[in-house]
Amino acid sequence: MNKNFSIIWGTRQIKSQQLSLYLTSAVKQLKGIGIKASDRVAICDENSVEYVILLMALWQIKAVAVPISPRWPDKTITSYQSRINARHLFRSAEIKRAICFDARQQVEAGAPKDLDLEQEATIIATSGSGGEAKAAVHTWGNHYYSAQGSHKIIPLQATDRWLLSLPLYHISGIAIMVRCLLSGAGLVIAHDADLFTAIERGKVTHLSLVSTQLQRLLLEEKNHALLRSLKCILLGGSAIPRTLLEQSLTLGLNIYLSYGLTEMSSQVATGKVTEINKPCAKVLPYRQLCISSEGEILVKGEVLFKGYVTGSKILLPSTVIPAKAGIHNKNNLWFPTGDMGQLDNDGCLTVTGRRDSMFISGGENIHPEEIEKALLNIKGILDAIIVPKEDKEFGHRPIAFIKYTGEPLAEEYLIRCLQADLPRFKIPIAFFPWPQNLMSQGLKISRQEFLKTLPRR
Repeated sequence: MNKNFSIIWGTRQIKSQQLSLYLTSAVKQLKGIGIKASDRVAICDENSVEYVILLMALWQIKAVAVPISPRWPDKTITSYQSRINARHLFRSAEIKRAICFDARQQVEAGAPKDLDLEQEATIIATSGSGGEAKAAVHTWGNHYYSAQGSHKIIPLQATDRWLLSLPLYHISGIAIMVRCLLSGAGLVIAHDADLFTAIERGKVTHLSLVSTQLQRLLLEEKNHALLRSLKCILLGGSAIPRTLLEQSLTLGLNIYLSYGLTEMSSQVATGKVTEINKPCAKVLPYRQLCISSEGEILVKGEVLFKGYVTGSKILLPSTVIPAKAGIHNKNNLWFPTGDMGQLDNDGCLTVTGRRDSMFISGGENIHPEEIEKALLNIKGILDAIIVPKEDKEFGHRPIAFIKYTGEPLAEEYLIRCLQADLPRFKIPIAFFPWPQNLMSQGLKISRQEFLKTLPRR
């Protein structure tokens, strides 16, 4: 831990010396209930100061933290905990008992121990086939090199503050925490506060968002000056609307685009947006990337996770590709991401879609992400999802679910706008409003969940 690291929430700041006291106390209490090195400890809660200290304490003990979404049903949590052999489960009440904020406590502060880069640090759930989450194991070295590579393009100083706007049960949330932990920057906890209030009150300098969050912030003109003052707004997730990038550049926002995945410890390629016609994300240090002959993005490097928990083992899926000119590696074992993409001559990465989301309509391959991107370029659309609907003649046809910023747009108008960018067979045959009761189980929503909302005939 960097000696300058601090945690900020509300108007309160826990600086390094006080943090060391809490950390020492937490380690003592965790050891007292029998937690030891290599134990897998599940944590099921929303972001909090106590959650961050619990993670740090587990790493100091050399235990493995297993963040779990509190949105999961109890049955799913119990099954997942058993499957990965997590001996302990901490929910909100247990976390608060383990991390005691008592100014009167007399605990001898111990210096945080150096962390072993080979040590298993986290097991993070990521999406799997059939709806069952995969359990991805990361070492402390994976997280360390992820932060180091990010620092090359997004420098982080001790005077900076990064808002923890993403959940700690997601790789992006853990990545924010580790970047601050290593650089000594302040970690701002946005507990029970809207984004604007959290940014303003926490004196935030760095921010990670998905495009929908930024769009909502930009709807209020009063937010523009504050957003302009930020050193970095890191955008990830799904396709970024061209209209959003245009507005951000016009306002002078410091926007960075990022492509990443859980298995690569968050970021893989990142770049600052300087021109609208060529937003460019390039591969960061400690990562390697190439495109297979089928167009799939393959990756490896120091940030590549250790593997998935499979029974009592940890297995790392990989693929072998033929050696290509310009690729100089010790071997040709790569991790297949399932994402399709392209690399141009300047090394700029373009992600075109998911291999498993592609469907065939009348003999033509359709990537839903391409249609979604075209929809997001239409003013008045906040979010869009394309799903395939079975069709006797064509096999499948695309249909759209749309979330608007205001009143819904006419279907005829949407079709005219899309015809400027897409061939006829990619135009959705129907446009549905965004389901009101549909909630994400993380940062992504399954396309299958949208299909379930369609009226049955």
